[in-house]
Amino acid sequence: MEKKGSKPMELLNQLVSEPYYLLHFLAFFSYFVVRSSASSILSPPITQLLFYREIQAVLAFLVLITVKFVREETWEAFISDTLFFGKLFLIAITLIMDYHLTLWYIVGFSVIYVLSQQPPCSELGTSSKLTPLQLETLLTEGNTSRFWLVGCSGVLNFQNLFSVI
Repeated sequence: MEKKGSKPMELLNQLVSEPYYLLHFLAFFSYFVVRSSASSILSPPITQLLFYREIQAVLAFLVLITVKFVREETWEAFISDTLFFGKLFLIAITLIMDYHLTLWYIVGFSVIYVLSQQPPCSELGTSSKLTPLQLETLLTEGNTSRFWLVGCSGVLNFQNLFSVI
């Protein structure tokens, strides 16, 4: 019973204590400060266009997040995709206001990427080394052979080797 109650608190603690999530949170919510201060400077037609684009971005964001929520296997991948889509939509919306602001957000997200790492997945799977016989058995299971995957990979790697030389 305690594990059920502590799981959301652990996730909330991780969202607040990890610099990766905290810096993204601050960057995303800084848009509201910028938007409120810029609304008096922008002309009414641009403000109206910006409002419509914000509504469209939020709806598109919600649709993409819903699709990703259904398809993703882990919470870490879902949160990573959510942050990525949020960055794209934020940059697209700031292009309507001013390209200087867009460049500042790009620089800000680049600094976040350089200074902080995304926390590792807590539910990592296990891996095991395969012998060549185990690999052959794995690739030939079922009605069809999957040797072409290994063959294509080998040919592409071989061609890349000669393109470097």
